[in-house]
Amino acid sequence: MANIEGFRIKNFRSLKDVTLGRLWNKQKVKPLTPMTAVIGKNGVGKSTLFDAFGFLADALKSGVEEACDSRGRGGFKRIRAQGQQEPIEFEV
Repeated sequence: MANIEGFRIKNFRSLKDVTLGRLWNKQKVKPLTPMTAVIGKNGVGKSTLFDAFGFLADALKSGVEEACDSRGRGGFKRIRAQGQQEPIEFEV
């Protein structure tokens, strides 16, 4: 079974540019462990982080357009970070 060693999310809701763990181009960074806790104050993006993974799963299953509209996301304009014109990006 494959492990996610790291990921980067750009312009998805409140997550303008977040990287956790090791990506393919940053091999000196420590990878995520099999059990990673996400801790933070209310409103900092914990739920958004997990919805990003749900969005990716929905996009792979049903397509990007349907993923933007499912689970109460409200379409592409509502899930792109406020004030951003650049695309939403995911790196896993």
